[in-house]
Amino acid sequence: MRRTHPRWRQALAWSLVTVQGVLLAALVLVPGGRGLTTPWWLVAGATAMIVAASFLALAGALRLGAGLTASPLPSDVARLRTGGVYAYVRHPIYTALLLGGAGVVLLAARPARIWVWLALLVLLWSKTLLEERALTVRFPDYAAYVARTPRLVPDLLRRLRPNRADLRGPRI
Repeated sequence: MRRTHPRWRQALAWSLVTVQGVLLAALVLVPGGRGLTTPWWLVAGATAMIVAASFLALAGALRLGAGLTASPLPSDVARLRTGGVYAYVRHPIYTALLLGGAGVVLLAARPARIWVWLALLVLLWSKTLLEERALTVRFPDYAAYVARTPRLVPDLLRRLRPNRADLRGPRI
């Protein structure tokens, strides 16, 4: 069964993808440089952010498999993924773009780059809203997934804390 989206929604989705591409290019191409010597620890931290973002994006893309698309509308072959990196955040590829972009900003900070990163944040947040509406319609289990999984920033502390029900012992 082929699932189609209204033309206006497809146009909106691909417009967001286009703007995302422009913002990512601008993030890298806007002239940077601090004018001051960048401390080694900041270079190391920013580089680590970019490397971590690359691995996160790759893990998210591999988990989606054939369902991977730049569009916020799920493809016809998309399946709901809730394991792997998707157990920590609902949009790991967007998280990776923001984390890597923040690393780029730290390496070559200029006010223009900061504004571009903020625009990217707003754009990706908007894409998540459109995507989540479509996923809620497409997958009946998506609402439960949303209830237990953060959108963009993982709640690692929640994962480390024991479940309160576990502390009370077994129910009899």
